[in-house]
Amino acid sequence: MKSNIFWKLMSLVLFGVLIVAFSYIKSADQGNPRFTLSWGQSQWITSQEPSPVGYFRASVELNSKASRARLQMAATDEFALYVNGFLVEEKIQKSMLATGVFDITTLLNVGENIIAVKVKRSTYPAIVGLRYELVALDEVGRKSTYLSTQKDKASHLLPQQNSSLNWYSHELDDAEWLNAKPWQGSDDVSMVGFDPNLLMSIDVPETLLISSPQSWRVSTKTEFEYKVTENAQVWVAIASDSPYEVSVNGVSLGVFPVNDRKLNLKSIHANLLDGNNQLNIDFLNSGNSVLAAGGVIIDSAKSTDTIYLDKNWSYTQSSGSTIDAITDLKSVNVSSNVKVAKSSVSPDYFFVVDDSFVAPNLIQKAPWLLLLKFVAIALFLSLIFKVLGLSVKEQIEATVLANLIALLCLLCAWFMAQDVRFDARQIFSDGALDLVLVIWTLLVSISMTDQWRVKDQNDTTKLTTAVTQSLNLNHLTYWVLAISAIILTFVMRFDGLDLRALTVDEATIAGFARGVIERGYPYLMVGGMEVELATYELVPYFLAASIKVFGYGDFALRFPALLFSTLTCGAIIYCGSMWFGRLSGLVAGLLFAVSPWAIYWGQNCFHPAQTQFFNLIALIVFYRLLKSDQISIKLAALSACMFAFSYLSWEGAGLVLPIMAIVAIFIRWRQWQWFMQMNLWIAALLILFVIAFQGIRRMLLQSPFVMVGFGKSDLATPKLTFTESSYEPWYYLQNFFFIESHFALSLFFIIGFILIFYDKKLSFVVLFVLMAYLSLTNLLGYYNAHYFYFVLPAFLIAVSAIFVKLLMVIQSFSSRQGLLTHRAQGAFVGMLMAFVLFIPASSGVLHLYKLMSNSIDGLRVDYRGNLAGMDGRGVSNTLRKYKREGDIVLTSIPLVTEHYVEDKGDYFVQTITDRKVVYDTVKKSPYYVDKFVGNPVLRSKQELQDVLQRNDRVFFVAAPVNGLTRIIDEETLDFINQNMRVIEESYDSRLYIWER
Repeated sequence: MKSNIFWKLMSLVLFGVLIVAFSYIKSADQGNPRFTLSWGQSQWITSQEPSPVGYFRASVELNSKASRARLQMAATDEFALYVNGFLVEEKIQKSMLATGVFDITTLLNVGENIIAVKVKRSTYPAIVGLRYELVALDEVGRKSTYLSTQKDKASHLLPQQNSSLNWYSHELDDAEWLNAKPWQGSDDVSMVGFDPNLLMSIDVPETLLISSPQSWRVSTKTEFEYKVTENAQVWVAIASDSPYEVSVNGVSLGVFPVNDRKLNLKSIHANLLDGNNQLNIDFLNSGNSVLAAGGVIIDSAKSTDTIYLDKNWSYTQSSGSTIDAITDLKSVNVSSNVKVAKSSVSPDYFFVVDDSFVAPNLIQKAPWLLLLKFVAIALFLSLIFKVLGLSVKEQIEATVLANLIALLCLLCAWFMAQDVRFDARQIFSDGALDLVLVIWTLLVSISMTDQWRVKDQNDTTKLTTAVTQSLNLNHLTYWVLAISAIILTFVMRFDGLDLRALTVDEATIAGFARGVIERGYPYLMVGGMEVELATYELVPYFLAASIKVFGYGDFALRFPALLFSTLTCGAIIYCGSMWFGRLSGLVAGLLFAVSPWAIYWGQNCFHPAQTQFFNLIALIVFYRLLKSDQISIKLAALSACMFAFSYLSWEGAGLVLPIMAIVAIFIRWRQWQWFMQMNLWIAALLILFVIAFQGIRRMLLQSPFVMVGFGKSDLATPKLTFTESSYEPWYYLQNFFFIESHFALSLFFIIGFILIFYDKKLSFVVLFVLMAYLSLTNLLGYYNAHYFYFVLPAFLIAVSAIFVKLLMVIQSFSSRQGLLTHRAQGAFVGMLMAFVLFIPASSGVLHLYKLMSNSIDGLRVDYRGNLAGMDGRGVSNTLRKYKREGDIVLTSIPLVTEHYVEDKGDYFVQTITDRKVVYDTVKKSPYYVDKFVGNPVLRSKQELQDVLQRNDRVFFVAAPVNGLTRIIDEETLDFINQNMRVIEESYDSRLYIWER
């Protein structure tokens, strides 16, 4: 009974904790204001040809020198802004509008000015858009506005460059560029972290020369007043030719590097006190004079005030006469000889606002005042109903559902606030939390009244009983829903199955599938050498079977993944239903059907979908083996067989073996006779034989080749990654558990840590997921999110079981006395729980792109439905269109090129040893060859020039463009951009041509 009261009381405590947490979120919103940009008559523009990449140039004519100039811009996903050839800013916002406001006053000249922008789209559809507004004030205050229009120039291809001019250079002749065209762009709200008018009203500071010979540190400070009631934004902005440290009220903001032109406005709102405040700046001058400018900027609704460095600030120095740095810090000479004068040299300063998140001050009154309000209401209601004869225990029971409703409402609101289409400040407005308190008060009052009315009835609800219950569906309903979930899985993966081009991994495995069709086993010809597949051995056979049925193409190659993903959904429903009841199985199957991650890999012919299916079957068989007191030889052989299928689909699945061993020890603790069974050891020996055979074969197949470089295929055995500098213990937490579609699921999974003590089956699944995380984090030498994909079914089954068990608790509690209010509140709690579980986890319902977006691996395109990867198909098809007999093809993706145009190319360019290159022991040419198809590797700019000079036309398929800097040095890349012309550009890919 005490245990029941404890958990019921916890709902009240958690609600109080969330009130404090969300009040802090509200204060964080106040400290990080957002301002909606107004665009006036500016219009969205795009290039004449639809493309995921666009280059824009706008000419702005100024008749007089600008005293202030502000440029605001929005673009699809990514942009790089140049003004008169100077790079101002680069922004990347996948699936969101990349927005910014910039001070470009010092970059503008009298006469013509060129604003150049490169815009990239990382999502579908393949079209870029740009919108900007430039506002300039001349020296007498006259205002001029320049807007994006279709008169601006635009190109969907990277213009050819030369040694002195880039596409964004002011002097470039863009007469042949086409005009932009209007575009029906995004209506998403464009917001920034400061008032754009700030950049028009702020004064430029004077430059001071601070001289302090024989000192290594010069300190200056000032005091200023701040009133909380004015709701002003306060920034500090310093430009200095020496490093400096900024402190506000004794709290350091950090040490900043040399920055002699940029005045970077950093918010200090969270560090301020109501009333008098002190700012300290310590210049680490090392005995040299300091050129510095800037200070405090206070932006309120009334005015913009500045407190800049001047002679009236207090200056001190530290002599640095000892060898102890701590002693030096304390040896400040107050009556120093610091000399401050106005500098005769003043750089052209420009302002940059740092609108990164500023954490709220932990010591503040507002959250705790709200908590006190909540406690006061709770005590007031408790006192009233205590007088009416309702005990404290009965009151706690009456508030459980009301607490859960309020708690889940706050959680739903928080998820809504992570959607980029909504303004979080509208969701967490000033009265929002008070409204939640009012609703909670009403629900509690109604529930307590009903509880008082029937207080003599007995409560027989037990948590442990409710946890072990399950909701049973009738046979027909279950099968209709199960088949519907499987059909939904198939349809969501079939739609857009060939939308994305094949990745390099897919094209590689497709090449081995062609080998199966030709000779009956997977192989590739690398130059003159036949290379048999030494990993993923089973994958090409399923692809080859599909090719036989559907013919060669993207659809045929990806159909096995679609099939395995659909079968996995069925296996998840079966497994969840068998272990935790039919509803748990259906919920897990539906979560898998709508998962963006599962949809992506259900449309990809690489190994993850196949590995996942066989691993899930192995997990089901292993649980049956673990549950059996007497293990049969058939069950032992079946478990070994399923493990072998999983392992031969991806050898990383071999880590499941130690995971299963640890889980078995935990589940069968002290039942040591179970481990002594002969059939169990037979299964273990069969598994070890498969592992040993595959490892020996792999070593034998690789031994004849001479290679340079290191690749993932060289990692044949587990390694202790925590001993390496590349160790990332948080990688799978950030890239699996807390990605936007798994965040809510992980909250339920954490609750499962409590419930595993009541359910051995649940403990088995939860332990499997946790051990998989520990194993892949600490024993696998590389980190990649898709390595963890085989764990997804077990994770979803565990989450679904926990969700259903919580529903059972709510159902049992709400129906214990047959009260209408309890039943209604219980139903509402269930709906809110379903919302929290399904809506964030589904594909495309909520756009939770603010959530953990900065923590996710930047190379990933599999966690969100609309992300586009490298498009090797577009550039390959253009190659097919233009290539003539006798032309030479350089390609960095030879297998992708061969897949789409049946031309594997002639050369591979790699001047930096990143990917493996192989020496052809058969042809014995003077070149190393690439590891994909055996094309000779051009190892320097000179070798590339030799190839160009010997041929009339040379094509270069360059992809991924963002990864070229890892294999080609900067000098050679500049040579390519200056001497070869881009004739096709798509997602992270280009096709160049060189003609004599």
